[in-house]
Amino acid sequence: MSDKYRPTILIFSVGEVEGGLKKIKEKADVHQASFSRPNACADLLKAHPSAQALWIVDPDIARQDHKLLSKQVVAYVRNGGTAIIGGWFVASVTPLEFDEWMESDWNLPWRFGQYETTTVVFQSLAVGPRDHWRDGLAAAYSQKGVFLKNVAATDSWYASPPGSKSESRVFGPLPIESQTSMAFGRVGQGWLGFTGDINNVTETNNALLAMMGLNGRDIYDK
Repeated sequence: MSDKYRPTILIFSVGEVEGGLKKIKEKADVHQASFSRPNACADLLKAHPSAQALWIVDPDIARQDHKLLSKQVVAYVRNGGTAIIGGWFVASVTPLEFDEWMESDWNLPWRFGQYETTTVVFQSLAVGPRDHWRDGLAAAYSQKGVFLKNVAATDSWYASPPGSKSESRVFGPLPIESQTSMAFGRVGQGWLGFTGDINNVTETNNALLAMMGLNGRDIYDK
């Protein structure tokens, strides 16, 4: 591994994030800030305005008391940054909070969809941020989590295909809708990502690395 370039990854959360960081820390310098500390997240973003990616793992960003921070994050993305929402965010944000945040702050049609366990399939029309971004991504895998509606075909990385059925041990195998479980779309000059998996399984974590620009053969070609 070359030491010539180590990207910076920021994390916004309530508590300290431990799980899932091993592979990220192998390839990047990671800095965390807590929503519970006044101005901590804003100060971290100000200190690292060119951070390669921002991972938001709690839903506080979508709430009124963090409206100013949300605008700063949107500006960071529009100016070329990458923000990814996932982890505990999708398990605790309400559909109304999410839908209003997508509309008011991001001007995106993405909307809260079904909560299901099913097999999701990599979408052939999906686009990514760089060369070789598909490296290491699974063709299909079973995922439990929140899905999105109204996602453009090019923004949908993984989705439940037409004819999908629930794999829930409680309710399945009932037919379910074809919706997006993982999205990554252009906002201005940057990107907004969404991972709906509440368990953060290996396949999802590999896709998260791809969104952060930490996979593939060219990660140090800067």
